[in-house]
Amino acid sequence: MISFCKSILDFLRIDLPLTFKNSLLLAAVYTFIIPVIRGISNLDNIHSADVFGQSLALIGVFLFIPIIRQELEVSVKEIVYTKVWSYRKSVSIRLICSFWMITIFASIMRLQNCSFPFLKYVTVTILYAVFLGILGLLFSQLGNNVIIGYLASLGYWSFCQFDILTEENVLYIL
Repeated sequence: MISFCKSILDFLRIDLPLTFKNSLLLAAVYTFIIPVIRGISNLDNIHSADVFGQSLALIGVFLFIPIIRQELEVSVKEIVYTKVWSYRKSVSIRLICSFWMITIFASIMRLQNCSFPFLKYVTVTILYAVFLGILGLLFSQLGNNVIIGYLASLGYWSFCQFDILTEENVLYIL
């Protein structure tokens, strides 16, 4: 058990700077810009849900899609797949680390006197961010390009925001 924890810590020490160097910085800047653009103090349930659904869920796009950027090249992918530490574990740890950004932002909203059911909103936002991120990951893998993943995720989010995809549509996941 101790060696497993040590291997996770070694992985995080080595992999996080490589994987999240640009994307985590971008997501952090975006997270700090949301309060300036939207204002997050003294919001009720409905306005808090708007901030979570319209703004904060995009963090999934910034954090999840670049996760596999390093492994998109065939030669790197072959090396990653032959390692004892599985690729699934690597991606899972990266995803779990990125959930903290949403939880921290929700905590800041609570400190700013916003009233909303914390656990419910955080869970739904994480699921929405994961959906947008996984959608982008899927298209990145299929197209072998990160830009395709960004366009797919942001396109889906835009279709939902502009009511092109509504609750009557099968593709509407919100």
